[in-house]
Amino acid sequence: MDAQQPVRRRTQRERREATVARLLDATIAAIAEAGYAGTSVGEVCARSGVSRGGLFRHFDSRLDLVVAAAERVAARHLEAAADHLAAAPPADLRAALALMRGRHRDRENVVWFELMVAARTDADLRARLAPVAERFFADITRLARRVPALACFPDETLHLLVSSTRNLLDGETISRTLVPEPDVEEARLDFLADFARLLAARRTSASII
Repeated sequence: MDAQQPVRRRTQRERREATVARLLDATIAAIAEAGYAGTSVGEVCARSGVSRGGLFRHFDSRLDLVVAAAERVAARHLEAAADHLAAAPPADLRAALALMRGRHRDRENVVWFELMVAARTDADLRARLAPVAERFFADITRLARRVPALACFPDETLHLLVSSTRNLLDGETISRTLVPEPDVEEARLDFLADFARLLAARRTSASII
């Protein structure tokens, strides 16, 4: 009979990382389900199983926790999109736009919608979230550069295309909870793809002239 292997005790760092992960996952789930206003410290503690004292050992305030959760959502969003691009690069502009839409509609991305709306009237949240959002949006544009169909665009044009599409899909994702228009939504991808092709054609014509 084999001797039982001793159970390795987790290091203090591993325990800390596990606790922080539970708190962030609980915060993300709470914001997605209950909204920013409904995500209290008590709610996060109840969902995570971490005491208030434990929470405040890792985060100085509720705001710090919420901003860290936003950063976690952004990182996951970018990682998922990068993995998809590595495994199956979209064949054309429409496929790339469909991928982008899918990421916008992901359940966790709702956290960003909730926080952006809340930041409109919460100056402290707005000040803390703005640089996080700026980095996130810039990273989305840089990631778009890896899409073969978008590689031809100069930086300024790519930024225009990605930021315009991002804003449009943000609005679509929110409005469709009240008024879903599946036919219009599908046609919208065709419209966006045609718009991107027009930008590419204009650039080609200008370079020939």
